[in-house]
Amino acid sequence: MKQFIIIISLLTPFMSFGQQKEYHLKGHISNWKGQDSIALIYVKDNQIAIDTIIVTDGRFEIKKDFKEPISIGLRSMRPMKKNEIADNKRFYLEPGLILLEGTDSVKTSILKAHRVNVDNQELENATSPILKRLGALRTTAMATPKEKREEPAFKELEKEYAALQDSVKQVNIRFVKEHPKSFISLVAINQLAGATMNYSVTAPLFEKLDPSLKQFPTGKELAGRLEVAKKTKIGTVMPSFTSLDTARNELHLNDVVSKGKVTLVDFWASWCAPCRAENPNVVKAFNSFHSKGFEIISVSLDDNAQRWKDAIVKDGMPWYHVSGLKKWEEPVAVFFGINAVPDNFLLDAKGRVVARGLKGEALYKKIEEMTR
Repeated sequence: MKQFIIIISLLTPFMSFGQQKEYHLKGHISNWKGQDSIALIYVKDNQIAIDTIIVTDGRFEIKKDFKEPISIGLRSMRPMKKNEIADNKRFYLEPGLILLEGTDSVKTSILKAHRVNVDNQELENATSPILKRLGALRTTAMATPKEKREEPAFKELEKEYAALQDSVKQVNIRFVKEHPKSFISLVAINQLAGATMNYSVTAPLFEKLDPSLKQFPTGKELAGRLEVAKKTKIGTVMPSFTSLDTARNELHLNDVVSKGKVTLVDFWASWCAPCRAENPNVVKAFNSFHSKGFEIISVSLDDNAQRWKDAIVKDGMPWYHVSGLKKWEEPVAVFFGINAVPDNFLLDAKGRVVARGLKGEALYKKIEEMTR
């Protein structure tokens, strides 16, 4: 099934955010039965950071200098009993003073929050019923034996799953449009963009955000990703590139495009399990439509030439292959902003991007339509 992107905690800034206030949290848990410290968990430089905060008579205080509102977790360090649910709470630390008050535990404490957390809760309330159903469907799908995944019941499950995914997407898009000054809208757009950004969806939403949001690190990073994605937006002629084939001869994208009516620019790697699982679908499409003008050029994010070549042979991929053998530093992948594999771009006879990220049956049907 298609991977579902789970949208976690999202939120909001106001004009006051531009004033570089201190990020300050004061907590008081009466009848505190935990340890004399509590864990503060957050992400710093793409790594999970854990700070130990001293708790005295149930009181603790946190002061941080962040560059934008940040999702944090507070967790009691009290030893857990068997089957006990962790005593923790997640929320956003935002500029100014936030008060946290509770009795006995962190989990049941009440947050006297600012705008970001209020907006976060609003979006979570709107998406949580859908996410709950998606979780149930995913559990059912994972438990379904492979031999039964072609049966009508499983196909109906897949349809419902896809429809619910779209529902979550639409809820987030609606929220962004209704909250252009909210930090949660910025984070929501970033989550919607995912690893394979759809420029036509993301750019209009980002454009309408309040300018102050675009000055945050997340805003600047998203703006940079949009500039890269603009190169391959739907309807744009994909810039040509040059790389080395398996014999280490130069191969140009334009040379491949000129040979056919439809071209798939495929990004993969021999070490990528989802790529290898998708390869039979790509092989099926190639065998069905190559005689009608369908070409493929696969760009590998491998760094070992032999493993790359062995995978090509093993998976039976008789089309054009190139790689700089630099893994995630692969120049072609960097140029086109490839952040995850498998990924692909489907081009028409003039080299214009028609679709991105199509897989399985969706890819087959689109190529069938374009080669008639």
